[in-house]
Amino acid sequence: MAFDAAFARDVVLPLAQAAYPVMGGSQSTLPTGYAQTSLIQADGVVLNSMTNPHPAVTAMTKNTNIFGLMGRNPTTRSAVVSFRGTADVEDWLADLDAIPGAYLPVRGFGQVHAGFQDVYELVRQSIAAKLATATAGCDQILITGHSLGAALAVLAAPDIFRNTPPTIEPRLIAFAGPRVGLPDFADPFNAAIESCFRGVKFLDVVPYLPPTPYVHVGAQITVDSGGPVQVGSRHSLTAYQNGLSALIATQQ
Repeated sequence: MAFDAAFARDVVLPLAQAAYPVMGGSQSTLPTGYAQTSLIQADGVVLNSMTNPHPAVTAMTKNTNIFGLMGRNPTTRSAVVSFRGTADVEDWLADLDAIPGAYLPVRGFGQVHAGFQDVYELVRQSIAAKLATATAGCDQILITGHSLGAALAVLAAPDIFRNTPPTIEPRLIAFAGPRVGLPDFADPFNAAIESCFRGVKFLDVVPYLPPTPYVHVGAQITVDSGGPVQVGSRHSLTAYQNGLSALIATQQ
């Protein structure tokens, strides 16, 4: 499936943005046709069992156990799983160790960043328990996220496809995500998840971390709309929205 910049800007990016307000208990405004079915919540038992949590775990669980939301659009028969990032990217970016570990949800699926996987393990059961409600009447699953949430989207896609009924190959469109795995993860991921697009804004540092040997999955969509050369500004969803608008303008 080809990348649709207007769909990414007008539907997917608002769905990624909607994963943020819910972390504080607020109601999110979803794109027309979409309705929230549940929240993605961290498992306190799993969290408490972590003796030395990675900084990404600490950043994501600061003051909340809500990691995003799930929902669906009955008209388009599409379910959505949307992950938020952290309130402050520097909370985990400043201490981004690069220790890999085997991808746990699917045997023989390569190695991923162990810290990111620890974060995903906190919400894996929440997603599995609520996916059937989100996908009722749907024949498509869209997974999205921003920043660290984009990493969670990548980790969730093979797990949802291989382990969680109904068996529907997810479509992934994410923004400003870091590299998640080694080549031995990227290869089977790309074979399994054929529609995967990553928005990367010019001079946003996060998509270039962790360094080699970590690699990205899917296809990169590069955007730019200028603005301050600063981590927070370049990394924000507003910057990505402006970048997609600039990309759309060049295509008209």
